[in-house]
Amino acid sequence: MRKNNCIRIAALAAMMLIAGDLAAITVPKSKQFTLRGGLNLFSRCGRESDYQPGENDFPVTPAFMASAAGIGLTFFTSSSFAIGFDVSYGARAKVDLRDPSDGEIIRADTPQNLVAIFSLFQYLELSQRTRLFVSFGVGAEYCMAKEVEYVSDLGSRIIISAPANPISPLAVAGIGGQWMFSGTLGIGLECRAFCLFRNPLQFLTSPALTLVLKF
Repeated sequence: MRKNNCIRIAALAAMMLIAGDLAAITVPKSKQFTLRGGLNLFSRCGRESDYQPGENDFPVTPAFMASAAGIGLTFFTSSSFAIGFDVSYGARAKVDLRDPSDGEIIRADTPQNLVAIFSLFQYLELSQRTRLFVSFGVGAEYCMAKEVEYVSDLGSRIIISAPANPISPLAVAGIGGQWMFSGTLGIGLECRAFCLFRNPLQFLTSPALTLVLKF
């Protein structure tokens, strides 16, 4: 009798585990946490015609690449639509700034930045574990720049001032895909294109790998 009871309890437990795993896959989660790591690919910014002696001696910032990381929280209103908020950090990089009047060059650090975005997501489900998405959002960038003194290749001491307004609005669009290992854990690949309303205007492309946790 006891042996039969043990068998029944074991069978019931196994059935509950199987049912729980199936439910985790089939029942949609209402929230999603995303951990992001990737690159910030900044476009060339400025024109040599913007040169102003003593005020804008290095008018052009060449294109450059920097590492980036971020976190995000997404809320699903249906299986195919969601709203989200995320924050990302962009590291500094090295660029050569050139004075167009005499060719003087300084090796400068680009500023670090913080970006906060509110986005809308549209998902296309390919299977229970795979889906694609597009996103559109708006937000703001905080440029973490300070006044810095550099020594040029000609031996001159050059001071690069911090921007008068470190906060700039932005617009962003993205596309990506997600692959779920289970109902709660998965990975993703995405690429976002930013328009930063700095002075002057700058564009940024940011490919990234993501770790996805649904709950």
